[in-house]
Amino acid sequence: MPHHMKALVFRGDNDLRYEDWPVPRVGPADALVRVGAVGICGSDVHGYLGRTGRRTAPMIMGHEFAGDVMRVGNRVRELRPGQRVAVFPYASCGTCACCRDGATAACPAKRMFGVFDVNGGMAEYVSVPARQLIPLPRGAEGVHAALAEPLSVAARGVEKAGLRRGTRLAIVGAGAIGLMCLVLARRLNVESVTVLDLAPDRLRLAKRMGAARVIHCDRGAAPSGRFDVVIEAVGVAATLNQAVRLARRGGQVVVLGMSQREIPVDMFDIVAREIRLEGSFNYTLQEFARVVGMLPSLRTHLDRVVSHRVPLEHGVDMFRRLAQGEAGMCKVILTDEAGPGEEQSVDRKCAR
Repeated sequence: MPHHMKALVFRGDNDLRYEDWPVPRVGPADALVRVGAVGICGSDVHGYLGRTGRRTAPMIMGHEFAGDVMRVGNRVRELRPGQRVAVFPYASCGTCACCRDGATAACPAKRMFGVFDVNGGMAEYVSVPARQLIPLPRGAEGVHAALAEPLSVAARGVEKAGLRRGTRLAIVGAGAIGLMCLVLARRLNVESVTVLDLAPDRLRLAKRMGAARVIHCDRGAAPSGRFDVVIEAVGVAATLNQAVRLARRGGQVVVLGMSQREIPVDMFDIVAREIRLEGSFNYTLQEFARVVGMLPSLRTHLDRVVSHRVPLEHGVDMFRRLAQGEAGMCKVILTDEAGPGEEQSVDRKCAR
């Protein structure tokens, strides 16, 4: 093994570099994973811009990744070199009240790859505790395995929404998380799904992926007070307030978006109409493993969510374009794995 590898290194606000970095040490209970695919999350872009304080330079971002086991520590028995794995990206403390209750997603001391000072998956290699690696099922592709993390976020939100046949559902935000919520809702036979967004290309994609109705937020009239459940997948003041207005009396709003830390909302409206407002963040290891098992059956939908597959060396440019809000960019995956029926593409638009 080489002593150095290539990585995208966050050096400060708006300062991301493709450069050499030491190959991480492998502990006795760890495995060295060669990263095959890693997704760029919206939170990574916010960290790159310096908006959140959740990235501590210098460090390597990336919590949505998968790859191949290259080497295992001497105490690892359940894995072997050559296995393809998805990475469960956080470690909870195991001792707090949340962990003792099984609510590891709410652990206040959990540490996540690619967040704060924990180096993540935007590199050639990552050392991962073996207990956080989930072998891929037959038929799962590496790019899809990198989507297991955002898909788990969506699955957690959909579970909290308690969806069933006949539920009138609205999804505010047709980014990757919103689209994955749509896919999972349709998988539960929810037929009446309305998707709202500002981007026409994403709305066209939502229609292709099974939305019964799509609404451009600046052009179409949103039916206020109509929906049993509203999933908010943006996280800014305008979209959260819109989500509350969309919910019927006694309805539920599940918030997945985290773009803005403090948001003013009409609490009189929430209280008077008895709207249930619930946040949804992470997922347990068991929930993540279930999602990994679903990957082969969702491959067509996941391919539609991925707008760009580019090598790691193009990551600096991808961050710049995402930060500028370039149209047509949905989910960017850093990988050398080509898409279905195509040569390796440096730029494939979201709703083409």
